[in-house]
Amino acid sequence: MPLIGVLAALATVTLWGCNFVAVKVAVTEVPPYFVTAMRFALLAILLSPFLRIPKARTRDIAGYALIMGVGHFAIMFYAIQFLDISTTGIVLQLGTPFVVLLAWLMLKETFGLWRMAGMALAFTGIVILIGVPTVGVDVAALLILVVAAFMWALGSIRAKQIPDVSAFSLIAWMGLIVAPVALGLSMLFEADQLARTMSAPPKFWYGLVYMTLASSIAGYGLWYWLLNRYDVTAVAPYNLLVPLIAVASGVTIMGDELTLTKLIGGGMILGGVSLITVRQIVLARRARRTATLQGPPS
Repeated sequence: MPLIGVLAALATVTLWGCNFVAVKVAVTEVPPYFVTAMRFALLAILLSPFLRIPKARTRDIAGYALIMGVGHFAIMFYAIQFLDISTTGIVLQLGTPFVVLLAWLMLKETFGLWRMAGMALAFTGIVILIGVPTVGVDVAALLILVVAAFMWALGSIRAKQIPDVSAFSLIAWMGLIVAPVALGLSMLFEADQLARTMSAPPKFWYGLVYMTLASSIAGYGLWYWLLNRYDVTAVAPYNLLVPLIAVASGVTIMGDELTLTKLIGGGMILGGVSLITVRQIVLARRARRTATLQGPPS
């Protein structure tokens, strides 16, 4: 990629990596389901010009929105209350091996020894994080975060069933659908939402604005700009920097402690994800090179 592409990719993963700080700050001040409702309501308003009637079936979009908006974001917001940013950023990377597993189960896609090894390494890492008592994290919250990673993977599979819908249109529809659902969850399970919101310090509002404008709109806008201009195999590896930036921001901004168990378990998760990602890139480049050598059909 040219320099402008590299800078855009680095800016994107930095926005996403630092977003964990924004989420942690926000849900510390205001209940997480209410924060989820506010975030998606803002997205629906800001991206309302993209709320065109989609060509895809409404049921597919609603299913995707609920899986990602409630199944992933809402429960991730809940879990991060009890976890540090470093652990959260690393554990959510389990979404990548979950995608491979679900693609095999639901789409009948195959995977070889490299991807199998990557999945085994990543899942062993989460077992270490959960099973070692000195890790210093809430195991229940950690398991909830694993569910959030699984729901992200399920949403990624469902996204393949929604053709011809732009990223911003999908986010706008997700905001319109998820905001009232998250508000309902907040009314059922949370209390003092309005009082805590009105008395929240400025850092809460900074966090809410950041996760809405910087992470969702600017981050995804840059990412899809990159995917539209450059080969996906050149862009995708930068996504591996997100958990590293999350760890760095957690340590430097929030004072997270990096224990030996976190380093070992987290390193195994990131190593497994890297194996899967790099293998996918190698296979994609090999397929493209083979197609080039064969030439166009006669």
